[in-house]
Amino acid sequence: MQETADRRQETKRIGGERRAGDGARIADALKRRGRIALRVQGTSMLPWVRPQDIALIRQTLMENVRCGDVVLFRRENRLFVHRIVRKQGSLEAAQFLLKGDAHPTADGILRKQELLGRVVRIYRNGRRIDLDAPGQLALGLFISQLSLHSRFWYPAAKLVAIATRPARRWLHALHVSVASVR
Repeated sequence: MQETADRRQETKRIGGERRAGDGARIADALKRRGRIALRVQGTSMLPWVRPQDIALIRQTLMENVRCGDVVLFRRENRLFVHRIVRKQGSLEAAQFLLKGDAHPTADGILRKQELLGRVVRIYRNGRRIDLDAPGQLALGLFISQLSLHSRFWYPAAKLVAIATRPARRWLHALHVSVASVR
């Protein structure tokens, strides 16, 4: 009976992980294999990274990340996939500020030991989005600057998204029905 209760406690969601021990297991797997694919569960990176997207993450060092990159980091045994929105300091002593695109405030400075990897690709609805492509790198940098000021624009964007949802669903249904006729 106690064993079942322990398992239930372990399977309770914390942060974006499915179970309390997932953070350590994912970090270990990434260290062993050099890359890992994870299904996005949270909404902190909306609208750019969406729940149910598959993120391919490669292990990386602090020297290999830049402003605009989306990274996986571990803080207090919880995993986060957030964007680097600002670089401070010199090349040798650079500090990176992290933030979820949809969050109004930043997460703080990324410490070297917290960085696990960088998201290099996203799979969404059968599409592959390569974050290392030149256009995606530029978009990531643009989004990082936009994200710094999201507390001003995100509430309005969310309201527009909610207000236009019925029209978007109708258009999507129309597109699907037209495609099935062909």
